Amino acid sequence: MKKRPTFYPPIQVSHLYYRLARILVWGGITRYYNITGLDGFRHLPQAGTPTIFIGNHQNGMMDPMPFCAFVPQQIHWLTRADVFWNPVARHLLWGFNQIPVYRQRDRVDLIRERNDIIFDACVDRMHAGAAMGIFPEGNHNPFPSLRAIKGGLAEMLARASRRHPELRSIQLVPLGMDYEHYVDWRRRFRVRAGEAIPFADLLLEDGSIDKPALNARVREAFRRIMVDLQPEAAQAYLHPALRAHRTTEMSESAWKEHTSRLARWESRWNNDEAWTEGVKRAHDVWHKAWVQSGSPGRPEAWGKNPTEIRSPKSWAAWLQPISMLANLPSYPAQMLVKYCVKKTTKNAEFVPTMRLGFGVVIFPLSWLVFSLLAGLFAPLGSGWLTAGFVWLWGVAGSRFFAWSTTQEHDRRDATDGRSLWHDESNGALRQAWTVYLESVNN
Repeated sequence: MKKRPTFYPPIQVSHLYYRLARILVWGGITRYYNITGLDGFRHLPQAGTPTIFIGNHQNGMMDPMPFCAFVPQQIHWLTRADVFWNPVARHLLWGFNQIPVYRQRDRVDLIRERNDIIFDACVDRMHAGAAMGIFPEGNHNPFPSLRAIKGGLAEMLARASRRHPELRSIQLVPLGMDYEHYVDWRRRFRVRAGEAIPFADLLLEDGSIDKPALNARVREAFRRIMVDLQPEAAQAYLHPALRAHRTTEMSESAWKEHTSRLARWESRWNNDEAWTEGVKRAHDVWHKAWVQSGSPGRPEAWGKNPTEIRSPKSWAAWLQPISMLANLPSYPAQMLVKYCVKKTTKNAEFVPTMRLGFGVVIFPLSWLVFSLLAGLFAPLGSGWLTAGFVWLWGVAGSRFFAWSTTQEHDRRDATDGRSLWHDESNGALRQAWTVYLESVNN
């Protein structure tokens, strides 16, 4: 066993470092994704309310970013303990509300006793008014479905209720993250907040909690706010139809109807063998036709019928060259981020995490450098004005370029949609796609 110090996290609710980091994270995630909605956020608990925010876990280390950027309360996270060994890193991590948790691979002595100290600190922070963030699935999976709920959430709630009985009123709030295409830059992204999940009635006399009942409530709450395509055997066959429904663009009312649709698909897959076999056959025919046609377009581009072909802003195409000029101060940072990601990231599910992680630091630093250089070489008396102009150019130009990229995605989708629904050469693919959708929605 390694001789490592025992950490005693400070009891804090908020920190200046986190407040400053939130500005960078908000700027990064709203630049990386096209945020189409934050549904239900008006019902979030007020700051200072002991809360546990729970989320579905689809996008690696990216998933905590929306919590930080969009939830008004500062979120406290459990982080692997080995990154706390360095005193400088530890100081920064305390400031970002990170709390170490020991794993077997850390090979330290008294791991259970050490983690008891950590979990008690989490509870004490919530007692002081802090908000914790937890992903109950335990690990991530890029497919839009909810996996088994682990036991950590139940243990945290039971411990909190034993240590501070008044924490039986902790607000357990689910957040559902919906990525149109989690890797690609400037694709659509939506976050839905659900109502607080009650749990006090599940606490048992011995101080534990009814885990199966809690997990069932958590699963049901998630299914009201996230895409949960079930069962696993159906996922490959139903996913194209799901994508055609464009869930990231749904209003709150349309989304409620869609959750009923997902439940209906699951029920029919499990109980209607004829429907299941029909969907499988239609999917295979469509997929074969799609491959033979050269795999053109995306289900999101096609939609469910010709009326759903995208209608992009035609005039936006004329602004694309201007957006590229506007983005000039950001190109060096953009190239550096791509280089860093290529050197450090092998798995696709971590690409957006690393792009955003590097970007929230490198982009502002590059704008700062260009601003200082511009100010130094500006005519006498105009240094600060020139530096400020270059800084605003970097920020606004980057935003303008991101907006233009979104418009370019929509133009390509519109072209692909028109090609599928109106091009004679795609007749076989169009017929196969129509039959497939009809079989699913039959």
